[in-house]
Amino acid sequence: MRLISTLCAVVLMTPTVGSSQMSQPDVIRVDTGSRVRITAPVFGPKKQVGTVVSFTHDTLVFRQGASTSLHPVATSDITALEVSSGKHTNKAKGALWGLVIGAGTGGILGYALYKKPTCDNQLFGCFDILGPSSRGGDAAFSAALGGILGLLAGTLFGTHATETWVPGTVGAR
Repeated sequence: MRLISTLCAVVLMTPTVGSSQMSQPDVIRVDTGSRVRITAPVFGPKKQVGTVVSFTHDTLVFRQGASTSLHPVATSDITALEVSSGKHTNKAKGALWGLVIGAGTGGILGYALYKKPTCDNQLFGCFDILGPSSRGGDAAFSAALGGILGLLAGTLFGTHATETWVPGTVGAR
């Protein structure tokens, strides 16, 4: 009984110890030309995305997109500042999710919709070389086919590039 209590205590403490050792994201210093996402009360609830043109200890000037107009913001007004660390795709994650969902769906449908083949063909007899001849075989065949289709669809959906944002600061670290 004492061993079980000790084991339960260790298991319950493990996530706490593991999460306390996780590193906090680095704060990146903003430089001229950095792509930033700024939250400030002067912009309302929307975050503004742009490229830093210049900055001082009290003002950050940025340009949105291809616009020629500059937007100065007091650094004291900035409530959140994030710097882009680049764009990436999620092809591998999309492919994995597509495979799992496609195989699961295909397997369930193959199992549920299976019909025992009938041998009505008098000319060739009953040949089952073109498809599965049991409920489990049909489920496996459908799971494989659904997995392949899901893999392709997931990879296609994962090609959309998303931007990664990390916390930033105008001053020194």
